[in-house]
Amino acid sequence: MPISSTPPSGFRDFLPRNLELRQKISQTISGVYRSFGFEPVETSALENLEVLTGKGGGENEKLIFKALKRGEKLVEALEKNEELSDMGLRFDLTLPLARFYAANQSLLPRPFKAFHIAPVWRAERAQKGRYREFTQCDLDIVGSDSWAAEVEIISAILEVFDALKIEEITVLLNDRSLVDQALSIAGVPEEKRTAACILIDKLDKVPREKIVEELSLLAGEQASKAVQALLLGDSENRYAEVSASSYARLKDISSGISRFNKNARIQITPSLMRGFDYYTGPVFEFRHPKLSGSLGGGGRYDRLLEKFGIPTISACGGSIGFERLILLLEELGYQKEDSGPKFFIAVFSDEMLPRCLQIAFELRALGQTVDLYPGPAKLKNQFKYADQKRARYALIIGPDEAKQNQIRIKDLKTGIEKLADFDSLANLPD
Repeated sequence: MPISSTPPSGFRDFLPRNLELRQKISQTISGVYRSFGFEPVETSALENLEVLTGKGGGENEKLIFKALKRGEKLVEALEKNEELSDMGLRFDLTLPLARFYAANQSLLPRPFKAFHIAPVWRAERAQKGRYREFTQCDLDIVGSDSWAAEVEIISAILEVFDALKIEEITVLLNDRSLVDQALSIAGVPEEKRTAACILIDKLDKVPREKIVEELSLLAGEQASKAVQALLLGDSENRYAEVSASSYARLKDISSGISRFNKNARIQITPSLMRGFDYYTGPVFEFRHPKLSGSLGGGGRYDRLLEKFGIPTISACGGSIGFERLILLLEELGYQKEDSGPKFFIAVFSDEMLPRCLQIAFELRALGQTVDLYPGPAKLKNQFKYADQKRARYALIIGPDEAKQNQIRIKDLKTGIEKLADFDSLANLPD
């Protein structure tokens, strides 16, 4: 019985045209990030488990694709009934960036503005728009505690959406330090606050009544009512009472974004949590009415580098969910312009093949994209191939054309043909 050619659940192959679209969008994102002064970085796909666990990953730690120890270490772990894995695939790009910065800080400017577009992996149930392997488009500023860092990151992501002509984006803003203080005021015990945040973070997926019920079971009915008043309402009015300075920072971020992004819609949302434990300050998400979840998000993580023995250093970052972005663009009817080869050279016969190869190399030297059919075949089949490759012009050199030192040029969109001299390759159609 033949082996299935289908990739594993949650993983995908990409046809050339689909991949070209993804690459074009990735290039657009990279271009915008670079225009804001962010530099590209790359980190390894596998990380030691101690990097991915213990602080910061939250619920995602349960979704790590783990790699078994090898050789004698695996045998020893089996004998001692110890952890069998010592590495795992990264589930986000922030923890690897923190490790990267800790390892290379002496070689990097401070503050350090980095961007990273790469795949991550989570062992979760696959569904529409949610895969086990997916791409994130991160940008981070390490070494700045100014609210201008949030403004720069959020503005860069909004600029990406503008470049892709995506409208109706709403930026949700909150502050995890405000949340922690609100939970303290509400009477939620410190050891239960992370669990409370996880519950509140599900508000857009789980009915409010269910969240309230579970909060009551977690912290008691009185605390639950206080949490509802402070964090589950639509109004931000009571936030200033929790912490005037933190609330003022949120307002600074909001006005800073609005000042330089005239079409930005900013909404301070007390129930916004973000699911990672490493966030310590402002957090944000990008929403679009055609998507049920977020299009991206991020926040401040001022203590994450302590995990690597570095004293407290301010840092914040944001990310675009690439797969959701692709899904949204498809729903909005986004289409990439055809980008097939400019010229397709048909091979009439073995005798004409050397001349065809010569023309292909000369045109490529002039900066043109040229697809040469690999050997003679029926012209009908060759032109079918040219259509599949979305070539713009076909070049044909038959015996008659060769005798006259000419090339036949066919416009594959209009069907119009004309002859050109071999000596005027540089004057072929633009």
